[in-house]
Amino acid sequence: MAHQDDDLLFISPEVQRLIRARCFVGTVYLTAGDAGRPFTGGDSYVRRRERGLRAAYARMAGAADHWFRADLTVRGRDLVSYVLAGRPDVRLVFLRLPDGFPRGVGSPRYGRQSLLKLFRGQSAAMRPVDGTRPYTEAELASVLSGVLTLRKAEHVLTLDYDSATFGVGPPNPADHSDHEITGRLFRRAAFRSPARPAVTPYVGYGLPLLPANLTPRQRRDKKAAYEAYAAYAGCITLPCPSRITLSRSHQQWMEREHRRMHRQPGPGEVMSVIGRTAERVAVERCLTLGVGRPKAAVTTEDCDGSPAQRWTFVDGSIKAAASDGCLTAALGVAPCNGSSGQTWWRDADGRIGSGERCLHQDDLAELSPRLTLQACFPHQPELRWLW
Repeated sequence: MAHQDDDLLFISPEVQRLIRARCFVGTVYLTAGDAGRPFTGGDSYVRRRERGLRAAYARMAGAADHWFRADLTVRGRDLVSYVLAGRPDVRLVFLRLPDGFPRGVGSPRYGRQSLLKLFRGQSAAMRPVDGTRPYTEAELASVLSGVLTLRKAEHVLTLDYDSATFGVGPPNPADHSDHEITGRLFRRAAFRSPARPAVTPYVGYGLPLLPANLTPRQRRDKKAAYEAYAAYAGCITLPCPSRITLSRSHQQWMEREHRRMHRQPGPGEVMSVIGRTAERVAVERCLTLGVGRPKAAVTTEDCDGSPAQRWTFVDGSIKAAASDGCLTAALGVAPCNGSSGQTWWRDADGRIGSGERCLHQDDLAELSPRLTLQACFPHQPELRWLW
């Protein structure tokens, strides 16, 4: 998760269902959710959010709200962690990186740091708000992969990793930059984990654009867990009022939970696993033969089923349906000649390679990702294709 209420708002009732089924549930929070406030004292906003989260999880588990500190050591890092005393299969982990704010600008208090800047390479590292050692992007990805490996994760539930429009949500499909980059980082960590756990993304701020789909019982349970959290974190000063007033957005989130779903490729389509979020649905990206571009350039574009997006794998070549040519290692199309520059291989991991390099659609959280040939390792979402 990005913040200490994302799971309660966007991946509930699924989290509740898993806890009640007595599954091992470990939730990792990347940012402190500090909103630019200081991390000082036992009653700081950050600590209240963490405390409220423990209350919410205890309620979902039907257990007493008693926890013990049980930090995890992963890849040389000591991660703040709590285990529910009555349900040791429930664990919360906090990395306490600075809140990046919806558009990824960060706060003045913490040097304008954000996950978005780290992910795009615009900053070299992020220092947690508690003053512990900074993380580079590579170190953060390694630690997350290490957590998945240590906890023997089988399934990762995270936030929508396809949006490249950052903000506060409806009426547009924007989402919080921390949500989107957290989703991308956990997906990348899952790809690098030896067990390769399945990853399921959930819609965040855009939920009100989708139909209400929870039963009255599910809504009550979801609201009760959130109110247990908000009793600690939902107000500026303590004690909070006995009755929490939910905003209109929160009321709409309480009525919904939606996974971000992708369709399978159609006939002839070569589809990246990295898509883009539209208003209500995911938009897939397909290998596309450009029209009118120099040297018949090949890119990825929104999948539309056109002839320019239909390809055929024949004897090591990738033939374009919209021309008489074959895909070249220069990412163009030329008359088929069977040369090494037109020879491609595929594997079970979804990679498409020419020699020792693979088709790579970048994922720097940009609206128009670039198509290039890159090294085929380490395994990552940018290298995976469906056909």
